[in-house]
Amino acid sequence: MNIGLNKIRIDGGTQSRVKIDEHVVAQYADDMLNGSEFPPIVLFYDGLDYWLADGFHRYFANKRINAPGISAEVKEGTVRDAILHGIKANNKHGLRPTNEDKRKGVMTMLKDIEWQEYSNRDIAEICGVSHTLVNAIRKELEEGKPSGNSSKVKVNSRIAKPSDPAVEFNQGEIERETLRAAADTLQKENEDLQDKLTVAMASGTDDVEKEKAQSIIKDLRAQIRLLEIELKAVTTSRDQFQRENAQLMKQVAMQQKSLKKVA
Repeated sequence: MNIGLNKIRIDGGTQSRVKIDEHVVAQYADDMLNGSEFPPIVLFYDGLDYWLADGFHRYFANKRINAPGISAEVKEGTVRDAILHGIKANNKHGLRPTNEDKRKGVMTMLKDIEWQEYSNRDIAEICGVSHTLVNAIRKELEEGKPSGNSSKVKVNSRIAKPSDPAVEFNQGEIERETLRAAADTLQKENEDLQDKLTVAMASGTDDVEKEKAQSIIKDLRAQIRLLEIELKAVTTSRDQFQRENAQLMKQVAMQQKSLKKVA
């Protein structure tokens, strides 16, 4: 099945990796332009939204080449099903998960009210790690100790070479895309509510129908206000990422100049 990229949601926490590897996205994009075929991504459809569970690098590669859609295997399920599938899929194919990726998967399960009840061995099997690691992270959480490295966007500690396209600031682009997807979804919900509002205002002329319409209008207006607040918050976060990305780009440029002087 081919699904339009604009219909796919990536803002539900279904990305099981700590970060997207820009090298891989670039390579996939080149391969796609050269005619290579890739396995379909995996989506979970909950009756309303298509949640991306497996294939984030393929998704962003298709975005890079401006493809209108992507081949997808669609399963019925919720966003939670997509999250769990993504954790499992990381260990079976595609880019090999890093230790940080594995730790993130374990943390995701141990922080979930349902999945944390699984045994250490069951979680280890799902995440593709040892049960001793799961046990250690569980103890960290129980004792309130810091758990693992932050996934905050940062410039790599190594000095980026001018020919290196995979500088860490590209992660900001990925996170902004996620925020844009969330903003687009909120905007669509806002428009849908506006349509319902119009219908409600036009329906019925007797007192009973008018009372029903007024009640619906009141509820819809409240929902619209909440959506506008959420949209504003998402936009603010996106703008913050843009500022951080610009600063990181300046740092990288300075590092590149220093590298040229040393060379």
